[in-house]
Amino acid sequence: MRRFLFPLISLSAAVSVAQADVIGVWAGANYWNYDISGTVRYQSNNSSDDIDVNDDLGYNDGSTPVIYAALEHPLPMLPNVRLVYTDIDESANGQLTRSFTFGNTTFTGSENVTSSIELKQTDVTLYYSVLDNIANLDVGLTARYIDSRSRITGQSSGRTEEANISAWIPMAYAGVGIDLPLSGLAVGADASAIAYSGSSFYDFTVRATYDTPWRVGVDLGYRKIHLELDDIDNSYADLDFSGPYLGAYLHF
Repeated sequence: MRRFLFPLISLSAAVSVAQADVIGVWAGANYWNYDISGTVRYQSNNSSDDIDVNDDLGYNDGSTPVIYAALEHPLPMLPNVRLVYTDIDESANGQLTRSFTFGNTTFTGSENVTSSIELKQTDVTLYYSVLDNIANLDVGLTARYIDSRSRITGQSSGRTEEANISAWIPMAYAGVGIDLPLSGLAVGADASAIAYSGSSFYDFTVRATYDTPWRVGVDLGYRKIHLELDDIDNSYADLDFSGPYLGAYLHF
């Protein structure tokens, strides 16, 4: 994180002195606390093999830091750039309520299992500010790279099965915001989404921010990621990660 944020902040500070109110740079992090819900399935076309991540695997909630940076400039033909990195990495213990097949392995009912779910996301968003005053409107495209792993191990049998997905996903992006004059307060929302061939993916955030006079701001919001996969790398999923977050940022 230090290698990523500190050079960017140093560069933005130098630019802001020479070109105040021309180039804007944001860099920040927030702490996201989310609930986990939904189902997963691997190498099976039978919906009876859907695994409930709450009832079967024992997941409840989790938390992770999220880091981001953005660059806005006055060049009309070139898009602004926003980078976001999210690393969901959770594990749980559960007792199965029924038998199911995950990949090449059948886990029997009442067996105790350990499992892990990883969903690493890197977003590169290119967007244009079509409205930029008290009200703001951004539109563009997000290229999201996901690196996902799901693993289940039966404690009595010792058998382990793992499903992996790595792919770039193009998504439409839109963001809106309203600045409250003379207060430093603002409210906003943004979303990235795509749907194709029975699969869908969306990620939306609503937030309130306070921009202090010292180039430091704080934000409070709510984020939800929905991931629905229909035979992507032999994987099926209908997962939600949703909950509040609190963060801080630097703005030059």
